Amino acid sequence: MQSGLDAEVFAGRALTITGPNGAGKSTFALTLAGLLAPISGAVTAAVGLSDGAGPDPFKWKAQQLISRIGTVFQEPEHQFVTGRVLDELMFGPKHLGHGEERVDELLERLRLGHLVDANPYTLSGGEKRRLSVATVLAAHPRVLVLDEPTFGQDANTWAELASFLSELLDAGTSVVSVTHDQEFSSVLGGAEMRLEPAFQGGARQEAGAA
Repeated sequence: MQSGLDAEVFAGRALTITGPNGAGKSTFALTLAGLLAPISGAVTAAVGLSDGAGPDPFKWKAQQLISRIGTVFQEPEHQFVTGRVLDELMFGPKHLGHGEERVDELLERLRLGHLVDANPYTLSGGEKRRLSVATVLAAHPRVLVLDEPTFGQDANTWAELASFLSELLDAGTSVVSVTHDQEFSSVLGGAEMRLEPAFQGGARQEAGAA
């Protein structure tokens, strides 16, 4: 991944991370999400987001992290922790003590209602990705970090997901997306940050919004 990166994530704004394969997009996103320690430099959470947990998301406890920053991995199976779709969706809300009221809406809007008793690992690729998005949304984090969220989705699910995320942006949630889907980026708006492979000597990148 290239050096000299500088990104800001604002409440109620989208940041899209683009670039060719091998540029380090997923690594950069996971670092922003507090799941990887920065190789150099620092990731600093604003006081309003950290809310007493400290400025470094990588040092937050698991419960502190999932209530503040929710991450959808490129490989959905990496975030499943139960053997039933409904239990997967209820996992975050039960541990946080809130959010259960959103589960029915998520099941409907992301077309998972008929799968509540299914094992997450037996779902199709598109269903797994929808479930991984839904489980993060159920915890109602203030920042969302999504790695290729629309990959493998049909037109109806794509539109519902884009609509849902637009509503969250309007409500003040920050949305960071790693994606090759330019139409999706256009719908969410905000800033775009393009990464280039290190061997191309990528220059300093600025991302943010006024």
